[in-house]
Amino acid sequence: MDGTTGAALQHIRLMEKRIEQQSALIVELRQSGRDTLEAANRLALLCRALEEMRLQLHGLLPTEAQDRLRAAR
Repeated sequence: MDGTTGAALQHIRLMEKRIEQQSALIVELRQSGRDTLEAANRLALLCRALEEMRLQLHGLLPTEAQDRLRAAR
């Protein structure tokens, strides 16, 4: 795996972690009876950003890296 591919996969994993953290925050907010609108909006933005990132990176990477990205979904 070259540096570009590795960095792309690392960034995607980071975004996935942020999405997990945001999802956990929403659960905590719900359980405490607090408003989740802002947190839910942020989660939606993170998900859209991740999908866009995957689409943009997919076409720039070699075929074997594209396969790894597909498997990471």
